[in-house]
Amino acid sequence: MYLAELRLINFRNYARLEASFSPGLIVLHGANAQGKTNFLEAVAYLATARSPHASADRELVHFGAREEGLPFAHVEGRVQRADGLHHVRVSVTLGEQEGRRTQKAVVFDGRRLPLLEYIGEVAVIQFLPEDISLIVSSPAVRRRYLDVTICQIDRQYCHDLARYTEALRQRNAALRALQEQGGNPEVAWLWDEPLVRHGSYIIVRRRQIVALLDELVTRVHAELTGGRERLRLLYLPCLELGRRAAHQLSLGLRPTVWGTGRDEPTSLHDVETEFGERLRRARDEELRRGMTLIGPHRDDLRFLVNARDMARFGSRGQQRTAALALRLAEMALIAEKKQDAPLLLLDDIMSELDAHRRAYVGRALEQYEQAFLTTGDLDLLPPSLRAQARLVRVEEGRLVWER
Repeated sequence: MYLAELRLINFRNYARLEASFSPGLIVLHGANAQGKTNFLEAVAYLATARSPHASADRELVHFGAREEGLPFAHVEGRVQRADGLHHVRVSVTLGEQEGRRTQKAVVFDGRRLPLLEYIGEVAVIQFLPEDISLIVSSPAVRRRYLDVTICQIDRQYCHDLARYTEALRQRNAALRALQEQGGNPEVAWLWDEPLVRHGSYIIVRRRQIVALLDELVTRVHAELTGGRERLRLLYLPCLELGRRAAHQLSLGLRPTVWGTGRDEPTSLHDVETEFGERLRRARDEELRRGMTLIGPHRDDLRFLVNARDMARFGSRGQQRTAALALRLAEMALIAEKKQDAPLLLLDDIMSELDAHRRAYVGRALEQYEQAFLTTGDLDLLPPSLRAQARLVRVEEGRLVWER
């Protein structure tokens, strides 16, 4: 898969941009605050209809657009996939008055699609300087990572995730009302069935994908570290067995990976049974606290190097290497599952790597159809990578092709 054309109107600092691209590595370089990261953000937005950086879509609209009476941002492109050329457009329109709701439209091959139907049509993987937060930040960051990754290869997961989120919202609202005002608890328990049905699929699918990523990341990490360290991924679901593994981890013990034990749930039915039972046992505590305490919204993903939790015991270098290995494993997983290479977006990651790791990333990129890489220093690129790359200088929201 590769991006053949990109058109931007009023996106960040790009008032207007039209560009065509061929397969291969495209390196965007230049001074800071010229639009390198904004360009990658635009490609990511085209692929996912979500920004990796903005907290709200209105932040994407060019600062001068509203003053000129053009309160919208427009990202459009043509993407060459294995099954042919596809046209994509994502638009954001601000409300005419402050406080009016921002509207977003996604059009794929001339047909407007809901976001849930669009996700996965254009697969993308982003390497970001803040990827280290996957290791050290809150469980919510890691859950979001799993959700974004799995949604690109499993549309049912995306639908179940949306329905689970809505059931969780309704159940929590009922629990808060019961906590504050009292009433019949059955109002909250009505949401148990959809919570269990959709949540169980999320748990099972996360477990399956983490198992696949674990196999891939172990090999990648061994090559990145010259075989000196062994990285494993540990999925900690919300259920009793997941908490047992978390307790083992807190004691410094190597946990048994969930789903491998003889007495552990391995099928969707098994997970539904345990999930439902755990919800029933937690009812009194949930009424007391006014929130849902059991479910995949409380899952976590841990990174173990030589059986040590990287969030607690890893050095900064180890954490960054683990995050890089995860992204490289993700590349291989999505390419295999979709039978088509994803778009690769690498935002200034070379400055964070030593020469050995930069060379490894360079070799990995050679296997993929297209990649966009930003850098403030061309000398950081491995010579072989720089020789084959198309160089583009970014100046105040403009692309200047150098070769």
